[in-house]
Amino acid sequence: MTTDKHSNPAAAPAGKLKGRLMLLAIVAVCVLPLLAALYFRYVSAPPVKATVGQPLDPVPLPFGSLQRLDGSNLEHSQVSAKWLVIFAAPGGCDERCQHTLYLTRQARTAQGRNMARIDRLWVLTDATTPAPGLMAAHPDLVLIRATDAQVLQVLGGRDGRHINLIDRRGLLVFRYSDDPEPKAFIRELGKLIRF
Repeated sequence: MTTDKHSNPAAAPAGKLKGRLMLLAIVAVCVLPLLAALYFRYVSAPPVKATVGQPLDPVPLPFGSLQRLDGSNLEHSQVSAKWLVIFAAPGGCDERCQHTLYLTRQARTAQGRNMARIDRLWVLTDATTPAPGLMAAHPDLVLIRATDAQVLQVLGGRDGRHINLIDRRGLLVFRYSDDPEPKAFIRELGKLIRF
């Protein structure tokens, strides 16, 4: 008489139990990651990091009302492949204004190879011409005059000193204070220009 494990009645419950445990282990391996993901997504969501700047509803920048100092218009097609960091302030740039220009220059330079994707514009809010020494310190800065008050209104008002970010489509999408935390501003600008 041969003993076959299939014919042994005592071996059948042990085999069924082993099979059920194997099935349960496979189901657990498949379902537990899903349950963990749902838990971390809905129950214990990580805190959202606040942005440095203020996201805005996209507003088109009226390029028809922007002129270079030589009188030529700044056309959107000339800057359409670039992000624009725009600062609006009087031409007699005080210490606060100089700090903001320095910060925008450093933020652009810190982008490394992506630096070419950004242009810096200074929209003059009065008839004063900036000092030559200041312009020598910022050779990549483009000076612009607004021929319409609507431009200054879009950029935060005549007296509102903000750093404005215009995307490649010509839409104002972010506004920063004139003195944001430098590292956070540089990091956020780097993330935005990759789009």
